[in-house]
Amino acid sequence: MQLSWWCALFLFSLSFDHCECASGKRLICYFSSDSPRTKGYGRYTANEIPVELCSDVIYRGLGFPQWTRGTYTFDSRELQEFGAYMATIQARSRSVRNIVTILERGKEALAYSLMAEVPERRSAFVRAISVLLEQYNLNGVEIAWEWPGSTVTFGGISRDRESLISLLTDLKAGLRGTGREIFFFGTIYPKVLRESYRVTTICQLVDFVTLYTFDMRPHSNNVVDVHAPMRNRTFERDTNRAKHNVVEGTETWIDFGCPPKKLILGIGLFGQAWTLADPGSYNVGARATGPGQEGEYYYGGYYPFYELCLLLRSGWTGFYDYVAEMPFAVRGNQWMGFEDTRSIKVKLDFMIEKRLGGIVLQYVDYDDFWGFCGQRNSMTNYIYQRLQQIPSDIGFAIERS
Repeated sequence: MQLSWWCALFLFSLSFDHCECASGKRLICYFSSDSPRTKGYGRYTANEIPVELCSDVIYRGLGFPQWTRGTYTFDSRELQEFGAYMATIQARSRSVRNIVTILERGKEALAYSLMAEVPERRSAFVRAISVLLEQYNLNGVEIAWEWPGSTVTFGGISRDRESLISLLTDLKAGLRGTGREIFFFGTIYPKVLRESYRVTTICQLVDFVTLYTFDMRPHSNNVVDVHAPMRNRTFERDTNRAKHNVVEGTETWIDFGCPPKKLILGIGLFGQAWTLADPGSYNVGARATGPGQEGEYYYGGYYPFYELCLLLRSGWTGFYDYVAEMPFAVRGNQWMGFEDTRSIKVKLDFMIEKRLGGIVLQYVDYDDFWGFCGQRNSMTNYIYQRLQQIPSDIGFAIERS
């Protein structure tokens, strides 16, 4: 019994080599590669990232590499920016894990499909990733294939379901022995889960799945709603939206065979705004004419937390959706759904209940990093403190020994 106690204590001490919480839960911070170009007070660089709070920082991201003469090559300008970012991060912290996302952008919407279906191209892609991780001393890579499969509006081809598995298999083999991790950016959209993923196999091949549990209600529906509902409401009769919520989407991943500890719950630190068709009808499910007014920093209908926390002080009336468990606010014909500490607590409680692996923030640069509304990085700090309060699994083992 004494030996098991010392083993547990040793393992517990190892958890502090990185700044993850005592419970072992990850607090993963997405950093948008576009943030240094945001105008005015929205400009955000590697110097602003709260590395003392984040267990991992994911640079989101590098555009998909170009296929040329049998090799994949990343854009030189993007690499130059990434190199400067990494130099800053590594000078500021030796403990935070650094991950990079490989994104598809615009015309490259089929880039993952065209690469993954051809063995030679997969091998070249894995080589390019391996070189990138080694060159910048990275801890891992996030595969952001949005979304595989020809049955999805976003693109893809019919063989994507199997090609995705081939890609992850090759990538796992290519990184074997390096200690580097593979992240997969996974949707909870029911149609994709059914038709585009082999969930059990994906979760056997990757270290973590970063769940897309935010921004789930597009403006194109012209129905006002919070962007990350915990559960569906009675007005949602569209079969495509069935089970498209935090609880059922996450539970579907688990039911389909993914270990909960590999699932990282996404939280969006932003507000989504709409323009009401009738200002007198403003409950969730009311009709809208489109996105809300454009804010100071981002495109129409989206507000980073550091902007919305000030905005909501200027004549907005607050409400709460008790089924979705998220707040919203109304001013005239403008409607805004957003996260606050009350709704984030609900999501953290759910993460604890399901024994998920942690939280990923979309984006850490959306938090109130200036302290406009009080404490700097107030949402990130709140989540960090809550995660610190979770008893560790190792602690339970000590108590039982």
